[in-house]
Amino acid sequence: MVEKRSYGVDVSDWQVANLSAMASAGAKYAIVKVSEGSNYQNPKAQAQVNSANANGMMPAGYHYAHFSASRSQAVLEGNYAVNSAKQAGIVPGSYLGCDYEEGSGNSTTQGKSASADAILAFMDVVASAGYKPLLYSGKEILTNRVDVKRVTDKYGTCLWIASYEYKSGIRLDSPDFEWFPSMDNVAIWQFTDNWRGLGVDGNISLIDLKTDGKPVIQSSKPAVKKSAPQSWVDDIGDTWYKEEGKFYPNGTINIRYGARTTSDIIGTVTKGDCVKYDAYSRHGGYVWIRQPRANGEPGFLVCRQGNDPWGTFK
Repeated sequence: MVEKRSYGVDVSDWQVANLSAMASAGAKYAIVKVSEGSNYQNPKAQAQVNSANANGMMPAGYHYAHFSASRSQAVLEGNYAVNSAKQAGIVPGSYLGCDYEEGSGNSTTQGKSASADAILAFMDVVASAGYKPLLYSGKEILTNRVDVKRVTDKYGTCLWIASYEYKSGIRLDSPDFEWFPSMDNVAIWQFTDNWRGLGVDGNISLIDLKTDGKPVIQSSKPAVKKSAPQSWVDDIGDTWYKEEGKFYPNGTINIRYGARTTSDIIGTVTKGDCVKYDAYSRHGGYVWIRQPRANGEPGFLVCRQGNDPWGTFK
């Protein structure tokens, strides 16, 4: 199992076969392109899957769709993807995604219902073969060109969403959740196309990713919608968002009486410490987290300066 809020990568023949550098950078899973259309297989897929396994990463697969809104073509491509995944060494019980984008042989403009029909036909083949289906695309396509509710009503939290925050000259190595593509049923968020400078897409899991080798149990019940994050404005005008988590600093960071760099220092944390926090705020060029304390007075510390993280989160 890969715990939620874990980093992962997705790779194709454009990336190297040896994934050890990605594992060393903190990737816990690798989603490997296995096929495209009905006549292309990634020549590096098996080597990439083997490398993922050798480096303690959970392997998964994906197929780049060419079926547009054709159910019969989707079934054909679903079977091709399943066979390609097996040949690459991705076993049933693993995740196998459908990459549904505009262009390169695929059209997403033939109606929301028709697109959903074809996508579900592909995912049904994947699920029948014992794999756990995912649907990859951008929020714009899933919102405006696919009846995505039909997909998630059947397969629950199955969306793998691409949404990037582009800032000139700044590489994003960790997700900025203020840019999260707010949608229900998102399992994985692809938040950058150059994670850690490795020339590979970076992803973060929003649920525990489990492979059990058992056929997927399909659900006909709609997934429960997540409530919007609780937020408030404090006495000095800063907006805070409720979020519980753990922060592990990379070095020494001051804990302060308030969320200002001029606030009194009341303690420090160092590398190896675990800081439990219950809220965060972005202001003044920093991201602050709030640490509940035994005396009832919370402490505040910086966890990021701009887009430069000062530690890791779980």
